[in-house]
Amino acid sequence: MSTTHSNREKFLGPISVASVPLRALPTVELSTEQLRRVTSLAEERSDSYEPIDGGTLFGGQDSLTSHEIGAIGEAGVGKFYGLPIDSDIYQYGDDGSDLTLHGWNIDVKSTATDALDLPELLVRADKELKADIYVRVHVLDWDETGARIRIVGAASREVVENREPQRHPGSTKNYVVTPRELNPLPALRTN
Repeated sequence: MSTTHSNREKFLGPISVASVPLRALPTVELSTEQLRRVTSLAEERSDSYEPIDGGTLFGGQDSLTSHEIGAIGEAGVGKFYGLPIDSDIYQYGDDGSDLTLHGWNIDVKSTATDALDLPELLVRADKELKADIYVRVHVLDWDETGARIRIVGAASREVVENREPQRHPGSTKNYVVTPRELNPLPALRTN
């Protein structure tokens, strides 16, 4: 005997980022002025890392580029929710949270990789997990006129920490959450 599921049952099941078309994921555009503010913040953050030689860098990027990608991602998620981004400068990194939404601390993890359309969420395993939600953002393109990012998906702290850290990519140990395990970001109102 076989069991068939209605379309409704299939739709109401768990939805992962990997099960939806890329065009269905939210994209956010930053204007020239927004990008100018974000770039200025990234420069200040990068300068604050000089005493530790730029901090931990990935993919052959310099410290400034790494901070720009991170700040663009944070600004994109902030714009999506109408939230201000954390503009404080921390000499050794922030407290593990970039934004707060309805009492949930959000840590935005940004990438600008050209290698993947749907990048994995990578969270460093050598730092304490403090955020409630980890959001993967993909910076699709940016130049002096603005930026365009895709909000790939999100995972709870429990999902992130419920795995063995891997040396991926490279030699740094990360919690790796695949697109199949990421949920689309909820479109909650902030007011």
